[in-house]
Amino acid sequence: MREKVDIKENKKVGFPKSFIAILVVIAVWLIITLMKVVDPVFIPGPLNILDSILRMKDILPLATLRSLSMTLAGFGIGTLWGVLMGLLMAYSKTFMETAGPIFDFIRPVPIFAMIPLFLLWFGPNVGTQIAFIALGVSVVLGVTTYESIRNIPIVYVRAAFNLGASRMRVYRTVILPCIFPHLIGAIRVAAAASWGLNVAAEFMGAQVGLGYNMIIQQIYLNTGGIIVIVIIYSIMAIALDLTIRRIEAYVTRWTERAAMLHV
Repeated sequence: MREKVDIKENKKVGFPKSFIAILVVIAVWLIITLMKVVDPVFIPGPLNILDSILRMKDILPLATLRSLSMTLAGFGIGTLWGVLMGLLMAYSKTFMETAGPIFDFIRPVPIFAMIPLFLLWFGPNVGTQIAFIALGVSVVLGVTTYESIRNIPIVYVRAAFNLGASRMRVYRTVILPCIFPHLIGAIRVAAAASWGLNVAAEFMGAQVGLGYNMIIQQIYLNTGGIIVIVIIYSIMAIALDLTIRRIEAYVTRWTERAAMLHV
């Protein structure tokens, strides 16, 4: 009890230190651009970025909605498929022996090297782009799910079996609650990766979307437009990560999370 009181007493209310680095970067950026130390083609200034926003204001809402829906669809499908594959491989030896080699063959292949094959097999359409994102996400979560189950202390499983629990009940009441706190970290990593996969997916012949418009801005050397699109991607990625963290805090509220104290 005394330790908890001391921790509360040491908390100080002041300017968040996490903002200092951001403010320094912004200050350096303003100095470089306003003094015209670097060509605006390489580092555009505030006026260049504002001009890019005004020129793209009519296309950004639809492009953002298209990229957002495509990324969320691919992320959702990939998450469900990857977790299901990991659970099935850990649950069934037969499934592991049949599907495991295929999964192990796909896992080391660089996902971006699959772009030409996706275009050749499925063509440049929205379904292909969503499938591409889902594949990249499912590989990460499939491996993480399987390894998380393997690392569960065997004493938990044996104790459940000794108490008369069935195999399915052990999975539902022991394994799933045990792996979820570890799995949520991989889900956050996969969520961040899904935005990069979306950019690559839109390079596959898309006619609308942020990734497609990024290509257009690159062709015309509009660095300010590229930065605007990167900022939009960053905002959406941070929002998705915060959403996952809130879900994690609610679902895993029964767990004890270790806190790091910075002295």
